[in-house]
Amino acid sequence: MGRLMVRGFAVLLFILMSSPSVLWAGDDGFAEKIINSQCKNCHRFEGKPKSKFDLKAPDLMWSGVKFQRPWLIRWLVGQEENLYPNSYRWDKSFHFSRKHMILTQEEAVVIADYMEKTYLDPRVKKSFVDLSTFTEMEASLGADIFREYSCLGCHQIKDDEGKSIGGPISANLHDAGNRYTLDWWSRFAENPQDFTPHSGEYLADISARKARHIIGYLMTLGVKDFKYYEPWNSKTFKKADAGRGAKVYKEYCVQCHGPEGKGDGPGAKGLDPKPAVHADLPLSDYPADYLYNLIYYGGKSVGKSPNMPDWGMTLPPQSLADVIAYVRSTFKGN
Repeated sequence: MGRLMVRGFAVLLFILMSSPSVLWAGDDGFAEKIINSQCKNCHRFEGKPKSKFDLKAPDLMWSGVKFQRPWLIRWLVGQEENLYPNSYRWDKSFHFSRKHMILTQEEAVVIADYMEKTYLDPRVKKSFVDLSTFTEMEASLGADIFREYSCLGCHQIKDDEGKSIGGPISANLHDAGNRYTLDWWSRFAENPQDFTPHSGEYLADISARKARHIIGYLMTLGVKDFKYYEPWNSKTFKKADAGRGAKVYKEYCVQCHGPEGKGDGPGAKGLDPKPAVHADLPLSDYPADYLYNLIYYGGKSVGKSPNMPDWGMTLPPQSLADVIAYVRSTFKGN
């Protein structure tokens, strides 16, 4: 019996010594040791934001709310690509190694868990962006804003063929939707200077609506089969009523398109190009998603006249669904 107990204890001791996951599960001390002895050689974990030109590597004092845990673990074990094509200090005044310390899976899990609960930032709140209602058109508009605000000048993304495009100055955003949290993007977009001086200067002056578009767009990058919201398949559209839609058409559409959809409303006189003549169009055959995008986001969003305003900020969802039901049931072409 005594020999069995000794042998059993020896086996248990061997398992404990050979299984870091058992020893390190929830071991904050281990995480602190790694961070203090390794990570802090380059990264800061406390203090006020500084320009990257005063740093060796990105600040991590808010890393617990900035990075998604699965991505952070993959990064720590060396399974993610280098974030900075030209190194963090692109100015070349200092030459830091591009090789990052590689941890075991067990070590990475402990570090990620510790960072997630330790390095928080009270300024980062729940995002105002609801990705469950984010549409593919919004992502397209976000991509336009990304280019309009010169984000490609510093950040790389992948084109439709998977080729990297954009400037190699700052962090690449190939996999941004899997890397950063939605809450972080939302607060960062509010004012990038609060976190990294000399970063994202052109982003803070956009409207809340544009911010939703570009933040949502960034959260789609690298995400396979991102599930876009399709309003035209929602319960609201199933309850659409053409009778109610006729009233909406009279109040918002007649001013340009005319009472019978002939493009002769009082507002049409000075417009070039002229409003669409609904009476001549088989709108009954037009896809619901096309009509939704046209009305909600405006003519420019679908390659039509920029004179057609976007009614998404004005019309409630039910009114939009109703007016689409009206035009599809009324205008069937010649």
